[in-house]
Amino acid sequence: MRNRVIAGICSTVLSCSLLIGSSGTTYASGATTAAEVPSNKPVKNVILFITDGMSLSDVNLARWYGGGQPLTIDKYFSGLVRTYATDSLTTDSAAGATAYATGHKVKTETVSILPDKSTMPLLDTVKKEDMNKPLPTIMDAARLAGKSTGTVFTCELTDATPATFLSHAYTRDNAGSIAEQMVYSGVDILLGGGAGYLVPGKEDINRKDGEDLTKVIKSSGYEYVTDKAGLMNTKTNKVWGMFNKEALDADLDLNPQKQPSLAEMTKIAAEKLSQNDKGFVLMVEASQIDWYGHDNDPVGIVSETLAFDRAFKAAIDFAEKDGNTAVVSVSDHATGGLNMTNYDANKELVSVLKKAKHTSYGFEGNINEKNFKQVLADNYGLTNLTKEEADAVREGLKDNLSPVIGKILGAKIGVTFSTDDHTSEEIGLFAYHPTNFKPTDFAKSGVIQNTDVNRYIQEVTGLNLTALEDTLFVTADKFRAKGATVTLDKTDKTNPVIVVKKGGQLLKLPMDKNIAMMDGKALKLSALTVMIKDKVWVSQDAVDLIN
Repeated sequence: MRNRVIAGICSTVLSCSLLIGSSGTTYASGATTAAEVPSNKPVKNVILFITDGMSLSDVNLARWYGGGQPLTIDKYFSGLVRTYATDSLTTDSAAGATAYATGHKVKTETVSILPDKSTMPLLDTVKKEDMNKPLPTIMDAARLAGKSTGTVFTCELTDATPATFLSHAYTRDNAGSIAEQMVYSGVDILLGGGAGYLVPGKEDINRKDGEDLTKVIKSSGYEYVTDKAGLMNTKTNKVWGMFNKEALDADLDLNPQKQPSLAEMTKIAAEKLSQNDKGFVLMVEASQIDWYGHDNDPVGIVSETLAFDRAFKAAIDFAEKDGNTAVVSVSDHATGGLNMTNYDANKELVSVLKKAKHTSYGFEGNINEKNFKQVLADNYGLTNLTKEEADAVREGLKDNLSPVIGKILGAKIGVTFSTDDHTSEEIGLFAYHPTNFKPTDFAKSGVIQNTDVNRYIQEVTGLNLTALEDTLFVTADKFRAKGATVTLDKTDKTNPVIVVKKGGQLLKLPMDKNIAMMDGKALKLSALTVMIKDKVWVSQDAVDLIN
């Protein structure tokens, strides 16, 4: 391996106009004239991919793993996306995905609520009374317009990205609340991992309130399936699929008889959702590119990037046949800072990476200080470890082995990582539209904001989140303005209930649900009842129940 250090060369050089407005405003128009911009043909359906943590360098490595042949996404590369949050140049997944879900930049770690902290430039001002207010999502807009909605992912359902489309929280770590909100969100198709977050039990991930949310799911008319065969044999268009108690296995590691691939889940979700004549919005997350970026595992990055590319192809195949679907793919941020400095031929890289039978997660629990040399030889083709490498493996076994393996492999193929954290670089935008009207055409720039992607989806579908922002969520003070009393019943501390009384009327609103109990009768609401930082937010139609 002939590695060289070349100073002064950037992997991506950007020369672009300055931002000219708030978080919703993008860049000044370039040289393209209005006549050259493809016209917008409204579409019924949108499939939005979020490739968590995927950088363009990750894509490059995956492409070379396949011999340098183009990936499916290459044909649809459309531009770059800026991902910063309201309080940070580098975003996390919660804030990054919230921008795509709601059209607003928000504070890191928060889930689809307006920010209470804004230190970055070019942002809208949030009124004090609106800070931490739940934001309607594109799923809310689609659902209320009569469209079907779906989410597909390979992480746990409570992880940041899927959470932002179906729940609201001050911290992404509030898994118990997020899981319950997602169950009551009204989503039609939900496929991924995290079954343990739905049921009571002794494990850390299990519910502590005693509720078995799988019973709620089943009683709400969903087919609840737990393996690939169950998914393939579903008969309805309302499906919850939980294929592992925590995250799904990486594509390179999964048992194809038990767990569906990301491509299979994408195809089935699109086919089922398309049975609605009014159309659908589907979010698909390739969740674990980020995880392998954090752990500096090039094999895992390749596995999950290629799994995404196959899922993207499934979506494109559907869209081209359907003729009424737009497909967009973005990342919430990049992770790991992967660098390629390989000065050998590609066969050297491929000869090393192709020996890997699993990602570094694939043999967790099956490797120890006694057998690690054999396990690494069998799973990675890593033989004849040096003393320094063997010592590093022994140390990694005590804490985190993934980056140790990644470093050993990287030394052989010219791959290094600059960090085990997120990075603030622009990420790739890939898009398909029946008349080639892309988010970059909508924004009139090749470099756009993450919030522009949400606004593009609104544009091509005719959905309107701005109107919902003023009407969907209101404070419980609206009840008091009607002369009602409002109290919080904490008899069950894990499941508090808002109690509203006026005259002979009695209204109960269980937290994290879209249910109202009016004079003992259960009613379904347009939005969830949630508490953010001790402030209760309710659906406007709940307020309308009180005379």
